[in-house]
Amino acid sequence: MAWIDEDGDGTIEDLFVRNPYRKQGIARYLLSQALTYLKDHGCTSAELQVETANSSALSLYHSAGFKEVSEEVRYHREL
Repeated sequence: MAWIDEDGDGTIEDLFVRNPYRKQGIARYLLSQALTYLKDHGCTSAELQVETANSSALSLYHSAGFKEVSEEVRYHREL
């Protein structure tokens, strides 16, 4: 999903491919289409979030020119 926020910035969210279809270039194609959409609608940059343990996604995003700008820490506690 690609969208433009209220400030005109591009966001890519929920890019995923089901297991049986991975390693076929589908994610790269979807990412490319999302970036083209955002650029065609006036965005000059795009951001996304990814889990730090998701090495496949990190590799894809780095190869597409994305740079890490921050890291989020999540906390969990059993109740």
